[in-house]
Amino acid sequence: MTTLSDAVTAYKICAKAEGKSPKTISWVTDAVRYFSDFLGDGHHDLSKVTVHDLRRFILALRNAKAYSHHRFTRPQDRPLSPQSIVSYVGAIKSFFSFLAREQIIPSNPMDNVTLKVPKKVIATFSEAQLQRLLAQPDKGTV
Repeated sequence: MTTLSDAVTAYKICAKAEGKSPKTISWVTDAVRYFSDFLGDGHHDLSKVTVHDLRRFILALRNAKAYSHHRFTRPQDRPLSPQSIVSYVGAIKSFFSFLAREQIIPSNPMDNVTLKVPKKVIATFSEAQLQRLLAQPDKGTV
């Protein structure tokens, strides 16, 4: 049995050796700890973590407040963005891929988890706004 703590230590060593950035390493380990806190004490044996645990975690994230687990920012009265949820899931999937690749666990239970993220539509300038913008430079100095 490999404990979560041992696996996180192994991930950090491997990620540093592979040249991953300190921020990436920190993000993945923070997301895994958040997932571990969600699972509770009974799931520190990695071989017992299932895809259903991650799906339950995704549902909990959808009900979580923004910045509820942030070190420096107080929670806000709005839900986590879909992009934040995908980021958490991506970090956890990356960690479990590492575990499977290093044969710490027999297979990656997170392989079949997919999420759809609504695409953000960025508002464009109207014709009138573009005309005002282009009228701003002093054409006499060009």
